[in-house]
Amino acid sequence: MIIDARVRPPYKSFQQVLASAPGARPSVKRSPLISGYERPQSIVQKSFLLFMEEMDEAGVDKAILVGRQAGHRIVSNDEIAELRDKYPDRFPVALAGINGSDVVFALEEIERTVKGMGFKGIALDPGWCVPPLYVDDKRIYPIYKRCAELGGVLYLTCSLMQGPDISYAEPFRIQRVANDFPTLKIVVVHGAFPFTHEMLGVMIANAALGNLWVLPDFFQFIPGFPGAQDWVDAANYYLGDRVLYASSYPVRPLKQSLEEFRRFSYKPEVLDNLLWKSAADLFGMKI
Repeated sequence: MIIDARVRPPYKSFQQVLASAPGARPSVKRSPLISGYERPQSIVQKSFLLFMEEMDEAGVDKAILVGRQAGHRIVSNDEIAELRDKYPDRFPVALAGINGSDVVFALEEIERTVKGMGFKGIALDPGWCVPPLYVDDKRIYPIYKRCAELGGVLYLTCSLMQGPDISYAEPFRIQRVANDFPTLKIVVVHGAFPFTHEMLGVMIANAALGNLWVLPDFFQFIPGFPGAQDWVDAANYYLGDRVLYASSYPVRPLKQSLEEFRRFSYKPEVLDNLLWKSAADLFGMKI
């Protein structure tokens, strides 16, 4: 069993967040994120049917649909629900994209999607809000509060890519949110890269609280990335039930991501946790 814990298939408005061709944008021309990148045909052709074929080829059984509403990156939550309902066996879980720039609208959207449409939680990109926000900005605390009250999972995207500078990924801010909302289940997308050691420190410090998971995705499995082995060691010895696997497609291809991930020496029981058990437990999937 393999559950890819973060995908955005080329389905309707999801196509607006497809990755560009390697070197297509000057800002990423030399980016390590496109190192060895094999652009799959599902992206080239913007084809959802090809994406489903690539899921099968990669051996991915299920995937979690993750929305995004930040800046110009807007994916329709209605279309996410539509896709989930068309293929419930492949996409059993969907997270609604929430725009933290407008808290009133955000709260209304949480009610509509989580309470009314069966979304399992929300996805928030504070650093890409307009204006950018730190994750511990008190202006977005009502969003965290309502998500916690509804028992939703929060995907909190934090990395050097989310925000005007890398300070928007500082893990101590994530720890503040986790401490202020002890019942809120938080998944840190991108593992707060490049602050790998600091994020591990937060996970250790907050282990008793038990409300933090991490999804290092391509910042861990792309060959040569700093701190990659640290996630492996942490999972093997003390965070085996707190790390989730995800390709974060379309940033990286499904099959290639899984191959790059499997090259690490995980203990067999830990590998099962990372590939599906922890995600299934977090979202209450019956598998």
